[in-house]
Amino acid sequence: MKRNKEVKVENIFLLLASIFVLTFMIAQPINRVPDETNHARMTWEIFHKPTSRTYKWMDKIPSTPNVSPAEYKQLFSEKIDLAQEEFTFGFNLKAISFLPQLIGMTLGSLLYPSVGFIVMMGRLFNALAYIIGVYLMIKYFKYGKKALLFLSLLPIMVQQAASLSYDVMNYLEIMLAVGFLTNIAYHKKFTNRNVLELLVISIGLFVTKPNNVLLLGLLPFVHFEFEGFLAVLNKPFVATKAFVARYRIIFYILGFAAFFLALHLAFGNQGGLLHYGQVLLNTLFKQSVNGDLNTILTIGMFGFLGNFTIQLPLWLIFIDVAVLALIFLQSQKDFMTKGYAVMSRYLFLVQVIAVVSIMYLQWTPIVLGKGAMISVGAQGRYFTPFLILLLPTVANLGTLDIKDRVVNQMMVGTLIANFLVSLYLMVPFYWNVLG
Repeated sequence: MKRNKEVKVENIFLLLASIFVLTFMIAQPINRVPDETNHARMTWEIFHKPTSRTYKWMDKIPSTPNVSPAEYKQLFSEKIDLAQEEFTFGFNLKAISFLPQLIGMTLGSLLYPSVGFIVMMGRLFNALAYIIGVYLMIKYFKYGKKALLFLSLLPIMVQQAASLSYDVMNYLEIMLAVGFLTNIAYHKKFTNRNVLELLVISIGLFVTKPNNVLLLGLLPFVHFEFEGFLAVLNKPFVATKAFVARYRIIFYILGFAAFFLALHLAFGNQGGLLHYGQVLLNTLFKQSVNGDLNTILTIGMFGFLGNFTIQLPLWLIFIDVAVLALIFLQSQKDFMTKGYAVMSRYLFLVQVIAVVSIMYLQWTPIVLGKGAMISVGAQGRYFTPFLILLLPTVANLGTLDIKDRVVNQMMVGTLIANFLVSLYLMVPFYWNVLG
């Protein structure tokens, strides 16, 4: 009997993503995703100079839960006057984060200049960028293919992929960096080509979000040899790594000292380090002080949907965590070095602190004033891509004796459950159907 060929992980993703993302694109109304009209404005202003006569994206589209079918239809049928829009070429490196939306919205404005059509075209191109991008990433990854699939199809990521959010390019860039590191570990070589790839990835990380650059700190913990014109660095590189390993405790202390020094300098005018330590604890541990802790911040990593209006049930989130842990445990043990696993899990914590800190410095003073006791503005979706940093640590906890087919079934079944429950909650909430 001829044995059935195992379905590739990237093909499973392609099928599920096409259904999930494109359905969400239609099911979630325009401007019922966080900051969507702001993202529309930012995208539009790349090619259009903002004036008093330009279309006011943030003021014209309602965000109310109960969608009026007549008003919503009008968004698509009624053309807007683009004659007053002044063309400008404001494209810069930062605009790369909005490139898919830009192509879609520009094309939409040429084909049929209604707000609904322009936004939906932007959504479509953003969705296609996400689906195609993650599909290629899964093929590119030498380690963690299933983890990437599962994280990419969590409800929160599906929602963002189906909107105008720049989270798409940010997510793809983070995963490209992680894939680059794991592929270097797989080949155990660093070639001339890798130098150019690293340069492009570094620029991309900085352009999307500056804190993403911290991912490059994992490179020294990957075992490899230089090839090409960098081969002369092999001996000093090995000697340096051996020296650091011998005195790693000292370097850990220096690293933590540098980290706390940076925090001290950043928060010198915000009550000092001790004050910010209390802010951090309040933000991440005290629900009584931070009402967003168990919702936007925590559940938000998996599925707090809409304009923070649709919360997935906790039991489903628990299942998501359990299945993700199983996927991690099933992954190859000791694929990455022990040092990489250690630094990777520390980097996850650093990224959480970095995001909360940035929000405390930039957004919290606007909302709560200077000297507030919590940081506001951080959302769980900011942390979702970094969950993959925990993979090496969990994988090295032990060997999971479970068939690959069973894990695949649990993975796909859980993702479908997430999708169906999300629709069950979303459709009646916005469209007043199904009761």
